[in-house]
Amino acid sequence: MLARISARELRQWMAFERFTGPIDPRERLDAAAALIAERITNSLTQTKGGKAPEVADFIPRWDAPTPIEWEEGGDDGDVP
Repeated sequence: MLARISARELRQWMAFERFTGPIDPRERLDAAAALIAERITNSLTQTKGGKAPEVADFIPRWDAPTPIEWEEGGDDGDVP
């Protein structure tokens, strides 16, 4: 497939996947796991006046990357 698309289209697909999460349905196990977690949580807990968790509460957010923590000092990156 990569031989048939342009570099521009590949970059567009990569950006799309960064925003929406994996395109391949076999890689969307997070959605299946979220559904199972939601069902188990709702069957084992009783909410009193609160909102029961939804499937979306258990799915990782692909559009919110985790911040990178940089280490202070140390190696300056030069290779001998």
